[in-house]
Amino acid sequence: MKRLNDLCEGRQESAILPFLWLRGEPNPVIGQELDEIEACGIREVCLESRPHPEFCGPAWWNNLDYILAEAKRRAMRVWVLDDDKFPTGHCNGALREKYPQYAKWYLAERHMDILGPCTQGAVLVQNFLQPDGRLLGILACPKPDGETTDVCLENAIDLTAQYRDGFVYFDLPAGAYRLFVLFTTQKGGGREDYMNLIDSRSVRVLLDEVYEKHYQHYAAYFGTTFAGFFSDEPELGNVKGYPFDLTLGTPNIRLPWSEELETALRTAWQENFLRFLPALWYGVGKATVPVRSQYMEELTTLVARCFTGQVLRWCQAHGVEYIGHIIEDDNAHARLGCSIGHYFREMSGQSMAGIDLVHHQIVPGFTEKIHQWIAGDSDGEFFHYGLAKLASSAAHIDPGKQGRALCELFGNYGWAEGVSLMKWLTDHMLVRGINRFTPHAFSMRYPDVDCPPHFYAQGNNPQFGCFAALMRYMARGAHLLSGGVHCADAAVLYHAEAEWAGARMAFQKPMRVLMEHQLDCDVIPADALQSAALRDGKLCLNGESYAALVLPWCEYIPPTVVDFVLDSSKKGLPTLMVDALPHADTQGNPLPPAFAAAVTLLPLKELATYWRQKLPYCLEVAGYHPQLRTFLTRQPDGLAAMFFNESTTERVVAECRLMLPGYRALTKAELWQQQLWRMPFDGTTFPLELEPGEATYYIFQPGGGQNAALPMLEQAPYTVCAVDDGWHLSKKAAGSTPWVPCADLLPGQYPNMNGPAAEPSFSGTFRYRQKVAIPPLPAKTHLFLKLEAVGDTASICVNGTPMGELAAFPGKIEITPAVKPGENEIVLEIANTLVWKLKDGASTHLQLAATGLLAAPKLLYHREKE
Repeated sequence: MKRLNDLCEGRQESAILPFLWLRGEPNPVIGQELDEIEACGIREVCLESRPHPEFCGPAWWNNLDYILAEAKRRAMRVWVLDDDKFPTGHCNGALREKYPQYAKWYLAERHMDILGPCTQGAVLVQNFLQPDGRLLGILACPKPDGETTDVCLENAIDLTAQYRDGFVYFDLPAGAYRLFVLFTTQKGGGREDYMNLIDSRSVRVLLDEVYEKHYQHYAAYFGTTFAGFFSDEPELGNVKGYPFDLTLGTPNIRLPWSEELETALRTAWQENFLRFLPALWYGVGKATVPVRSQYMEELTTLVARCFTGQVLRWCQAHGVEYIGHIIEDDNAHARLGCSIGHYFREMSGQSMAGIDLVHHQIVPGFTEKIHQWIAGDSDGEFFHYGLAKLASSAAHIDPGKQGRALCELFGNYGWAEGVSLMKWLTDHMLVRGINRFTPHAFSMRYPDVDCPPHFYAQGNNPQFGCFAALMRYMARGAHLLSGGVHCADAAVLYHAEAEWAGARMAFQKPMRVLMEHQLDCDVIPADALQSAALRDGKLCLNGESYAALVLPWCEYIPPTVVDFVLDSSKKGLPTLMVDALPHADTQGNPLPPAFAAAVTLLPLKELATYWRQKLPYCLEVAGYHPQLRTFLTRQPDGLAAMFFNESTTERVVAECRLMLPGYRALTKAELWQQQLWRMPFDGTTFPLELEPGEATYYIFQPGGGQNAALPMLEQAPYTVCAVDDGWHLSKKAAGSTPWVPCADLLPGQYPNMNGPAAEPSFSGTFRYRQKVAIPPLPAKTHLFLKLEAVGDTASICVNGTPMGELAAFPGKIEITPAVKPGENEIVLEIANTLVWKLKDGASTHLQLAATGLLAAPKLLYHREKE
C-alpha cells in the first residue's frame, strides 16, 4: 500500500504543528529551540503570541523576520495564533482603542412585578438601563401563577410608547403582571472590548489589525512558509468566566446581540419581535420552544457567516489556511457563554476541524460522566466518547477540511504527564480519526509555570528523547490513517438543536454503546442531512457511507430531520430512535403519525445488539471488549486499520472478522518500532492480541502475495526467560549533570525510586545495567526484550547498540540485531518527569505512578512460521 511504502521509505505528510511560546527572546535562543523542534522530525510550528510583549510591534516583527527566514531555510512552515490575548477576539486592543462601537453588544432585560387593575400607574425604569442602553421596548406580561417565573405572551401589553422621562405609564386590567424593560448594551456581559462574533464589522477589525498587518509584512511567505492563522477558543462571551452549562432560559444574564441578529429576528418574528423576547429567559408556554430555537438558529448561522466564514474567505484569498478550536468542554460546544452554540457551524469556516485536550480532561480509565479535572468534574463520558469524534466527523463530511482533523493536546496536564501518558492520549486521538496535532507546548523559559509540561525545557526534560520518538510515531500514524475514506457503520445525530429546545440525550451516549462493540460511527449535524445522498439503502456524505441513522432521544427534534427520516425511510435507510419518540418538532408542531412508523424504537442498551443482528457492519470482534477501539480507512490500494486497547488492566485476545470483501493479505505494522510482520488471514478472519494500553496497525491488501517476503511470527514465544540477576544502578539528575553510582539492586528488587524510602524530589534518569547469557539463536528466530512495568519511559541499549525507546507498558522491543552468543550487556535508562522536582500546581489533579524499573524484564524467543 502506498502510504505504508511511504513510511518504509521515510516519506510522510507533515501532521504536527506544536505551540512555541514567544516572549521576545533573542533570536539565537529561538533558533536553538527550532533546532530541538526540528530534531523531533517536526516540520511546522505554531507561534503562541499571547505572552509576547509587543504583538504586531517592532519586537514581534523582529522575531518573525528571523523565524520565517529560518523556517524557509529549514523547509518548515509557520502558523500564528491570531491575537495578543487569550481567547481570540481582543483584536490586539483595537476595539478598546479605536473601535469601541464594534465590541460585543448584548441583549438585556430588567423586570419588576406590577398589579392591576390600575389607572394612570407609573414605574421608574430609567435606572434599569445601562448608561449606553438602547431601549427596544417595554412589555407588561400577565403572570399565569405565583409558583413559577413563567409569563403569558397572548395578552402582553406593549408600553413602549408610554415611556417618558425615565418613567413608563400604564393602565392595566385586573391581574398580576411582570414588566419587562428590554434593551441592548455593551455592559454587564463577558469580556469587555472583545470581538462580537455575530457582527461582520467587528470581525473585520480582527482581520485589519492582525491578519492584514501580517500580510503587509510577509506577503512573500504567504502560502508557502507562512501557513496560516490559528484561533484559540473564540467565544460568544455573553457572561464572564467558564460556565459550561449556559443556555437560554437562564435568568438575569446578558445574551449575544448584534444589528445583524436583530434584523434576522425581526424578519422571522415580524410583529411578534418584542413580544417574543422574554421567552429567551423565561417560560412563555407553547411559544418557548420555537422562540428559543429560532434565536439559536439565527445566532449560530451568523457565527458561521460573520466570523469563521469571513476569516476563511480572507485566508483563501491570501493563499493561507485558517485553523483552531473552540471550547468544547463538558458539552459546551452547543451552548452560549464560553462557547459558540453549534460546533459544526463554527467549524464550517475552518480549513481543518479542531478540538483541544487539556487540563486532565481525559485520563485513562475515567470514562464515566463524573471525573474531576482542573475546570470541573464533568463530563468524562463526553471527553472519551464525544470530543475527538466531533472533529473527525466534521473532517469526514466536510469536503473543505480535506479529511483533516486537528487536536491541540497535552497542555496544562502538568509535569506529572509523562510521555507514557502522552502516548496513550495520542493513540486515543488517532484511533478516533484525529490526524493533525498541535502539541502544547515548547517554551524557552525554564521553569515555566504557564501550562506545563514544556517539551525541551532548555534541556531539563529527562524524557525529551522519548518525546521525540513519540512525535515521529505520531507523524507515522497520522500519515498511515490519512488520505482515505473512513469506514463507518453509523451516523449519530448531533444534539445541538434538540438541546436548544428542551431535554435531550447527548450524542455521546449512543456513540459509547456502539464504540464499545467496535461499531464505528460519526456524529452528523442536521444541516448535513440536507446535502446527503441515499444510495443502496445507505446515507452518503462526502464519500462516507452509513448503514443507518441513529437519533438520540430528545423532547424536540428539528423539522428538517423529521422530513429527512420520512423521505429516507421510503428509500431504504434504517433510522434507529433511542429510548423514546420526541414530543414534537423544534417549531412546536406535533410529529406526523408516519414518523413513528419510519423509525425503529430501541432502548439504548440494546442498540449494539440490534445492529449486529439486523444491520451490516465493517468489523466483528469475538467476545465483549468495551475498551477496544478500532478505526478503518479505505485507501485506493488497501485498507488501513488501527486497534487500540484503552484498558489499563485487561488484555485483548480475540478472533476478528473483516466484513469488507476483496482483501487477501494482512500485514501488521508496528509504527513505533517501524517493523512489519505478515499475519494469518483467510480473507475474513484474523487474530488480535493487545496488552493494556497497546496500539497496533493492520494493513489489508487485495493481492495475496503482496507481503509474502515479510516474516510471520508464531503467536506465542517458544521460550520466556526473566532478566533478574540483579542490576547495577546509577542516576543522573535532570539537566546536564554526571551519572552518580547508586547501591546495586538484588534479584527481585524493584523499588519505587521516588518512593518515601528513596528520593521523592528526584527528577532525572536511572540507569540499570545487567549482563545476560544468551545462547546462539537458531535461524529465523527473533528475540524481544519485554518490559512489564516501568515508570515512566525506557531507553534500551544492548551491547552498546541503541535499540530504541519505549513509552507504553507492558511493552517489548526486538533486540535480535544486537545480541551475540554468550554474555550480553543490557542497559535500561528509565526517565521520570519533572513533577518530583518542580511540584507544579497543574500536576495536583493527576495520579502519579511509581518510578523506575518495577518488574523483571523478560526475553521472548519467537520463531518464524514456515
